[in-house]
Amino acid sequence: MNARTARRKRIIRVRTVEHQLAEANLARANGELASLVELAKRLETLRVDLAMAKGAVAGRALNSVGELAMRLDIAQENLTAPLMSASARRDHMGALAQSAMVREESAVRLYERSRKSAEQEMERRSDANRPHRRRAMSLRLIDGGEA
Repeated sequence: MNARTARRKRIIRVRTVEHQLAEANLARANGELASLVELAKRLETLRVDLAMAKGAVAGRALNSVGELAMRLDIAQENLTAPLMSASARRDHMGALAQSAMVREESAVRLYERSRKSAEQEMERRSDANRPHRRRAMSLRLIDGGEA
């Protein structure tokens, strides 16, 4: 293995780690987004399930149900910005993971090309160092006589 091939092999190791790190960050961003979406669904479910009882209702109960509904609405409104941020972060991490994968694949292709080139060079050199074989049907002239 020549120096260029060894260097490209080291680059592959670095690119592989970068790709794994980008994939881990993407998984983390997906998890954060999923938890925020789940939280938004629970808030929506709580808001929908918050129903008024039919018939005579005490004023305090009506007031507390109204206040709880208002707080759930505020919480849901305040959740939209983190949801948008988490979605943007997930998209960004996805793009980073994609580019890391492309760089890793490119490094692998360069390594393979370098390895093949080194093998061909070694074969060419070994062929150059092989002793010359004479032809099987050569005529040798003897000094002072005929062959």
